[in-house]
Amino acid sequence: MYPPPTLDQFSLTDYLNEYSGVVKIKRALYIGERCPQLATTSYSVALEELRKNTRNVALYEEVIQRLQQLGVNIAKDIEWVNKTRNENVCMRDEFKTNVTRAVAQGQKKESLNAQKDLAHKLSSMGLIDESVRAWQDAREYCVSIEDQAMLSIEVARISQNNGRWMQVGNFAQRTAQTLAKSTNTEIKAEVDVLLMQASIGEGRWSPAINSIRTLPYDGTTSSGLFALGAIAPQDIALYGSLAGLASLSREKVKKDLIDSPAFGKYLDHMPECRRLLRSFYASKYSECLAHLDNVLSLAALDVVLGPHVSKLKTVIRENIVVLYTQPFVSSNLESMAKALRFDSAQALEDLLVGLIERKLIHARIDGTSGYLVKYVANPRDTALETIGRMSQTLSIQSELMLARIKFLEEETTKSRR
Repeated sequence: MYPPPTLDQFSLTDYLNEYSGVVKIKRALYIGERCPQLATTSYSVALEELRKNTRNVALYEEVIQRLQQLGVNIAKDIEWVNKTRNENVCMRDEFKTNVTRAVAQGQKKESLNAQKDLAHKLSSMGLIDESVRAWQDAREYCVSIEDQAMLSIEVARISQNNGRWMQVGNFAQRTAQTLAKSTNTEIKAEVDVLLMQASIGEGRWSPAINSIRTLPYDGTTSSGLFALGAIAPQDIALYGSLAGLASLSREKVKKDLIDSPAFGKYLDHMPECRRLLRSFYASKYSECLAHLDNVLSLAALDVVLGPHVSKLKTVIRENIVVLYTQPFVSSNLESMAKALRFDSAQALEDLLVGLIERKLIHARIDGTSGYLVKYVANPRDTALETIGRMSQTLSIQSELMLARIKFLEEETTKSRR
């Protein structure tokens, strides 16, 4: 369970209104499940969107039940439920009949269109697996490369709505390969966004930041992606900032994120992310960690980033601790713990031990004085270690050479016989 985001002037309804359709519903449900203080508002938003833009009766009934369990006095619209359920049965049969008729007549284009209509309707009813199968079945009716690409991207969209990030990546990559020579900038922009989300959803920060670096703000806007309500500019700012801090060097953070004109436009939608990046680059680590806590409070309720928040926080804090220690020959653990917002010097010491063992920090902890003391290698010791490694390498090479000579001698003896 998580508390509400601590971002300044955060409004849940404004945040969710950046999305629409299934994406808005999924995000609202995700927040409601993880934040008790926002659950009533989240489920109410999801319920309104369900009635307005879907035919998913089962999910509608589930959300009604969740609200009732929270003590909300709300009744199920029996008339709408029965009417929609009956219409769904009729529509499903009707659209399947249309597909069968078009196929029987040997009309490929009509068969493709009928299959697409069926897949869309199944999706709106919440029958996701059936919808995916319908899209895949439509492949045999494709008459062009563009048709094949559209089917792949439709499956990627459905997988995106349901958090199946491996499928998102696979089908987005398939679309990119199919349209390698296409000049359709709208599809290219959507493919780039889907690949970025797939990387974030799988917790792969380097591929994600590589996608974000090449994601033009104007091109993404003109493609209509934001208008569709599947993703918002604030998401790209959030994903890019956190993935960048987890995978980029301090200099790269400045070059690829802070100074990037394109990414700067995304940051306009999330000012706290800009403050986070700037304080990181300016080495204002206490301030940076305060901004990080604010940003992570939203990331914890993000349907893509949420499962990785704990891991992200650990990686970014480790990076900050390493950078903090670099300019100093020695550091007082108490002062360092306070500056880096640790609960205690012991918690910091435990982290430092792990970083030292992984050779990310070359130092030792003086338990008596309570200081972290940077380790400076003695040139003589370094030379002896180098000579030792060279000796070991030469010894192994000599053994291999002797074994080779012995093998050749045995082969020569056999050939003479």
